[in-house]
Amino acid sequence: MRHLLLSTAILFAGPALADRIETTARVTDVTVYPWGAGVTREAALDLPAGAHELVIPGIPEGVAPESLRISGEGAVIGAVGFQQERALPETPAKSPELAAAEDRVRQLKSELSAHASRVAGIKAQGEAAEDLIEFLMKLAESDGMAGNDIAALSGTVGQQLLQARQTAIRAEAEAEAADQGREDLEERLETAEARLEALRGPESARGALVVAVQGQGQPARIRITSLTGDASWQPVYDLSLARKESKLRLDRGLLVRQNTGEDWSGVHLLLSTARPMDQSAPSELQPQFPRIGENEARLYSRSAAPMAEAAMDSAERYEVESVVLDESGVAGSALAGVVGETVVYDYPTPVTLRDGADALRLPLDSHELTPEVVAEAVPRRDDTAYLVADTVNSTGAVILPGSASFYADGALVGRGGLELTAAGDKMKLGFGPLTGIKLEHRTPDETEGARGLISKSSERQEVAELRIRNLTAEEWPLRVIDRVPVSTQKDLRIDWRADPAPDATDPDGKRGLLVWNRSIAAGEEQVITLSTTLRWPEGQMLVGADD
Repeated sequence: MRHLLLSTAILFAGPALADRIETTARVTDVTVYPWGAGVTREAALDLPAGAHELVIPGIPEGVAPESLRISGEGAVIGAVGFQQERALPETPAKSPELAAAEDRVRQLKSELSAHASRVAGIKAQGEAAEDLIEFLMKLAESDGMAGNDIAALSGTVGQQLLQARQTAIRAEAEAEAADQGREDLEERLETAEARLEALRGPESARGALVVAVQGQGQPARIRITSLTGDASWQPVYDLSLARKESKLRLDRGLLVRQNTGEDWSGVHLLLSTARPMDQSAPSELQPQFPRIGENEARLYSRSAAPMAEAAMDSAERYEVESVVLDESGVAGSALAGVVGETVVYDYPTPVTLRDGADALRLPLDSHELTPEVVAEAVPRRDDTAYLVADTVNSTGAVILPGSASFYADGALVGRGGLELTAAGDKMKLGFGPLTGIKLEHRTPDETEGARGLISKSSERQEVAELRIRNLTAEEWPLRVIDRVPVSTQKDLRIDWRADPAPDATDPDGKRGLLVWNRSIAAGEEQVITLSTTLRWPEGQMLVGADD
């Protein structure tokens, strides 16, 4: 989308603008948000006293014109125009690196052209010799040879054929030898062109700022800030568990991307959790006026005229709220920003991030956490236990949602994500399967029902065995998790019994979950028996009891 903001005709009291000055503004500071970025660029120049029109080309197309803010030191800022249609062309000075890269590409292209010409000349000698051979052969076969001295002509033609064949063979060998350096030249040219392309920066639609300024006869610094939606950042984590040492290290990093149409070179980078591009105020609800009416059967028995009158009456007296359903059939609403205080990460060293070319990962910090390692078993769902570390967010700051890599004793065991975790809150982290601890969910009374189920018209019974076998050579702390149904109706009665009894029920408010905390020795097998009975009134049907 293109935008055009025009400056007013009269900018300052006094004479017309004295002259037009073109300068460049380099990006110096960038604040990247989870979506979008605030970009600050600066232009420094000696500005003579008086009124001037300052032209700053090279402003990317993705900049939101309404977000532009301009301030000046050593100058008074007047009207500002952001031109994208008929914008003045950008004429930046070439850096020494760019000029050298262009010279290198030109040199290699010239060398490759000279190489090709040399090889082509050698091949031409061989082709000429082949043409001579073809001519002599046709001459020897012609009718004009019959009246001549056959012996003399044969000697002459034979000598010329020999020389031509020797020339062709020699030219072919020389051409092959001369062509050996071509691939090396082409590779060097490809590398030089890639370097030149990187130094040139992105080619995108650009606009220009036209700023009316009043110079004060001293060095001036123009500061331009703007917002763009073409950048983002997200946290990334590495979690490394050393089980025997009972150590857990959390390494935090930041993954930054930008596709703004310009390169950021050596900028001061801030990462903010604020979301200026998102909703900033709560949603507004409109009154809802439900009404009752006659049932559907009676309405259909009426004539159309009274129904139409009732509809018109309803439209005049009531405002009914419209509801939009998403794909799941639930009323949708705009996403709100992150709740809580804004967190800002000030990266300590300058950063270079090219347009669309990098997903830059920046290290942030590391923290040592205290883990409690356990083998967690869910026989109803899994056939092996999993290595789990229970810990607490002791970093002193909130852990933001982000992707994570999990390492156990130096080996990568999984990829996943971390949820939003407040400082001091609990964390449960999984570090891959323990294939030596086998799990089985068994229903032993299969002859009495479908997979251990005994069903009647108003009763259902289930007997299940949770089997855990430790095939490793060491003892493990063990946590077994299973569940029983939960009734939300007074007429549905649920009784259950476990042997042995669980150590905890309804952990963290999760109704129906059962937890056994124990240890399992090397080579040991443990069995937990869980019996469940559901009863309901005759004539009713049980719904939603299966897994």
